[in-house]
Amino acid sequence: MTAPSRPVDPPGTRAIGFDDPGWRFDGPGTAPVRHAAELRVRAPRGADLFRMPGAYEASGIPWLSRRVTGDHTLWTRVTVDGREFGDAGGIVVHDGAGWFKVCVERTRAGGWAVVTVVSHPVSDEAAGPVLGGPDAELLVTREGRRYAVFHREHDGGDWRFVRTFFGADEADVRVGLFAQAPFSDACTASFAPLRITPTALADRR
Repeated sequence: MTAPSRPVDPPGTRAIGFDDPGWRFDGPGTAPVRHAAELRVRAPRGADLFRMPGAYEASGIPWLSRRVTGDHTLWTRVTVDGREFGDAGGIVVHDGAGWFKVCVERTRAGGWAVVTVVSHPVSDEAAGPVLGGPDAELLVTREGRRYAVFHREHDGGDWRFVRTFFGADEADVRVGLFAQAPFSDACTASFAPLRITPTALADRR
């Protein structure tokens, strides 16, 4: 499904360079390589966020994050250098209910797909659209408690709907860019500057 309201730099949009002082890095792993226009996050073995008690749990990823208040739409392009199943990079959102992530992820079959995980608090994982390669633009839009996620592979193309869900009822959330390597030695994700506008998409389906 296509998002009719594409955020093609609407009024109020700003690009946040990775040299902005509002960013904060949390491990595991080494500090990311970042310049104003590019970010590279390297995840060590075992880095992941997932909570399924009795089956699989992991609680640490390297991510560069910042606080975002109120309704917003944000997007970035991510490119993943990973060879094993689960290697991924993308956007993560933390709020009072738990966390959510959307990523470009290596599949068991060796291809690539958009994968989402909502953990409030137990992880609800969904494999989304299949991708032609290890890169895509990812978009998250928020209005109140409701979030929606979109993706597109090519700049200027239509945004494609991935999923919607509800988060915590609080003004401030922490939004970050991350890499994970749950089963491999390492994985690196590269990001273009985050673009953000202080409004939600008018049509979130």
